[in-house]
Amino acid sequence: MRSHATAFAVALLISGFAGAADSPREPSVVLNGLPDRIYVIGETSANLAEMIEAEAKAAEEISRYIASGAVEGLQSKDKGQQSLLATAAYMGYPNVVAALLKSSLVREHINDADEMGLTPWIAANFSMRQSLWSCRPAVFEDPYKFVPMFVTQLYYIGNPVPPYRKVRELLEQAGARVDLAKAKDIWLNNCTGQSADAASRVRASTDLLKTVQELGAADFVVQMQKLQAKAAAANKK
Repeated sequence: MRSHATAFAVALLISGFAGAADSPREPSVVLNGLPDRIYVIGETSANLAEMIEAEAKAAEEISRYIASGAVEGLQSKDKGQQSLLATAAYMGYPNVVAALLKSSLVREHINDADEMGLTPWIAANFSMRQSLWSCRPAVFEDPYKFVPMFVTQLYYIGNPVPPYRKVRELLEQAGARVDLAKAKDIWLNNCTGQSADAASRVRASTDLLKTVQELGAADFVVQMQKLQAKAAAANKK
């Protein structure tokens, strides 16, 4: 009898562990780990399809979390902090944004702003993984910030579905507030070190996403040319 009871208890324990392993993680955990996953792919295989698949799998896990009826991990617990939706928009993860928008709770807070005033819609327009060096050129001098962005550029510029534009489209379809004037104000007031030309183009822009991506692409090319020239000079020594 005791052996049967022990076997039954062990079976229950194993079943419990299996269930826990199959349970979707909180969306914040999934989202926070995604940039690292894409970075590792960039550093190893540099395979665009794998990067896109990693983002899609993260979205699937978040969808399972929402489908389970869980809501605890869908909203920031600290007032004024960036929401998960804004973070996903900021990073340019369209499938993750689509997954989060399946939640009525997330949709109710679609226009929530962080302490800077950044809403998910504004975050998408900033396209920061493609434009940060135009906003704050000093990032080029910080390898801890620049290198991860450099390694993951393929996900953004090689993607057949432009991530930030798709994120913005999804947000607008879900009823996000469009506020170009507010977006410009935040950019101009917080992008320290930007060139006078960049600031002027932002002020005149009718499509901020397009403008800052063009600025970012141009500044990125210039920086790559400088690095190549520096490497060539070092090889001559």
